[in-house]
Amino acid sequence: MEHLIKKIIKEESEQSIFSPMEIRLFKFVNKFKRELGTETKMYDFFENSMSTFNLPKFEAKKYQLIYTYNYRPEGDYENVTKSNFKDPKKDKPRKTSNSDAGTYSQSKIPFKGSNLEGYWKMTRDNEWAYIIMSYGWYPIYVFKYDRWFESDNTYSSSTGKQMRYSYPISYNSDLGQKTIMVSRDEMEKIINGYLKPEDLLTGRTDKFVVDMKKKQRTGETTTFRGGWNPRARIKFKISSVRKSRNGYKIVVDVLDVDKFDNNKLDRESGNFFDGDIVGLDKNKVKEYLNDYFSQQTSQKFQGLNSKFYNIDVLFRGQI
Repeated sequence: MEHLIKKIIKEESEQSIFSPMEIRLFKFVNKFKRELGTETKMYDFFENSMSTFNLPKFEAKKYQLIYTYNYRPEGDYENVTKSNFKDPKKDKPRKTSNSDAGTYSQSKIPFKGSNLEGYWKMTRDNEWAYIIMSYGWYPIYVFKYDRWFESDNTYSSSTGKQMRYSYPISYNSDLGQKTIMVSRDEMEKIINGYLKPEDLLTGRTDKFVVDMKKKQRTGETTTFRGGWNPRARIKFKISSVRKSRNGYKIVVDVLDVDKFDNNKLDRESGNFFDGDIVGLDKNKVKEYLNDYFSQQTSQKFQGLNSKFYNIDVLFRGQI
């Protein structure tokens, strides 16, 4: 039996770690390697080639690094096995500008920008976690338990900008991934293994209702960014929270809407309430608001029925 187990382990370790499509991609890149003299040219080549091999385009940076670390002049990538595979995530962080951090975070590659870094860490519960940290002490995103967690508080305008640059999920990904919004305290507990996703989601809907009622009572305003085409910054307040037959009815009063272009405020786009902003109408804003509230309740991860709450959206001109 012991001999059989050793044989199985040996066979598994000698199997190629790459899929047939990945092997074909790397062999294809080999043909043009001499022409791709710079890292930028190499990245562009990978990005333009991914769809041809039925691989996700947003992981171009990951595949570029894997190729570089495991380059085989003879193209025998089928001989890269578990025992000789060089994993980029275990290497030292790659230096990058903050504006390019997303190309690393989306593939969970260690990076170091300006007061912004992403790295892998073995946590106390023997789980790997990919942590994106702002200013060396404030975790803004964490990938653990096969899920992304996102801080629900940007803490400062500079950290908010870092969060936009390092957003770890490609907006054009067909994976349908979403982050789970968590507080700073919850984030620390997740990293340290004191809080599991199933425990986190318990009571999330109750907490959501309590938070909405508090915001209504205090008149607190909320600002968030939603969508990608176009990107919008929406400011709103909660006008009322009422129990309904199927859950809760929440009335949202939209106070301001701005359009962004490549994370920069488009100051020439005009006034939303006058209908000036091309591509941003009331239906689009309602869609972004529904996405925002769904994220706040972790609705996707809980499998909640959409009737748990119903949002009525008021616009300033309708009051």
